[in-house]
Amino acid sequence: MSRGRAGGRRARGRWHALLPAVVLLAGCSDNRREAAGDLRTAAAPAPAPFVSAARETSTAKLAYRHDLTVGLAPDRVAPHFAAARDRCLNATAGCTLLTASIRDGSGTRQPQAQVQVRLPHAAVAPYVAFVTAPLPGEAAGDVSVIEQATRAEDLTAAISDTGRRLTQLNDYRSRLTALAEKPDNRAEDLIKIAGELAQVQSQIEEAEATRRGLDERVDTEIVTLNVRTSRARAGAFAPVQEVWSRSGPILGESAASALRFTVASLPWLPIVLFAALLLRLVWRIRRKRAHPARVRLEP
Repeated sequence: MSRGRAGGRRARGRWHALLPAVVLLAGCSDNRREAAGDLRTAAAPAPAPFVSAARETSTAKLAYRHDLTVGLAPDRVAPHFAAARDRCLNATAGCTLLTASIRDGSGTRQPQAQVQVRLPHAAVAPYVAFVTAPLPGEAAGDVSVIEQATRAEDLTAAISDTGRRLTQLNDYRSRLTALAEKPDNRAEDLIKIAGELAQVQSQIEEAEATRRGLDERVDTEIVTLNVRTSRARAGAFAPVQEVWSRSGPILGESAASALRFTVASLPWLPIVLFAALLLRLVWRIRRKRAHPARVRLEP
């Protein structure tokens, strides 16, 4: 019995000696797993703006449109408009300028600008990063992205239908051409075949133009940049301060509106006066008929 107890004590002593090593190995394996997870997290690239995962992995034919609204100080709208326009015209390969318009801030109106461009997929993110970044001499907080939206239109069915129609038209044209090459055709038959070939060729060219337009929409993306002024002041009385700073133009606009209403009302004054006199006359006639004058009889 004493030998069995001594053997049990020695076995427990070995387990107690091995326990710190087992705990240390488990901690090392946990640390390795955490480190591997951190490395995977660090290696994962940050999502780029306006890059759709569906476009990367899906076979759908999608046409993307992006809308951006950027807030700036009133005197910075024109420089950013010119920079966005010139970036497309001079510094971005494959960029097509669709629209470019700017409105000054005269009177009570705030300056606004809009630039719409068509870009290849690879040029969208760099262009957006450029138009949302401050220009030289500006601080990082001078440019604020107010709104940002992306829309996609699925053109898969339209492209498939157009391709199928083109195949049918080409087959029909081939049959007409083979029919026209027969040696036993009469003159009136050749005239009818030539007219039908002309119609088919016109339909083929129209379908090809439609297909090119659809392919261009899928191969490129449209970015619309709206530039407007952002409220520079903050606080509860910011609206009051903004109105007070523009009190002169507001007063001028109100006076102009009142003068415009007065001038526009002058031709209607005679008509209004004549209508008022006519109504007064009708009212007096009806009143006399409703209450006839009583004649006093002498006794």
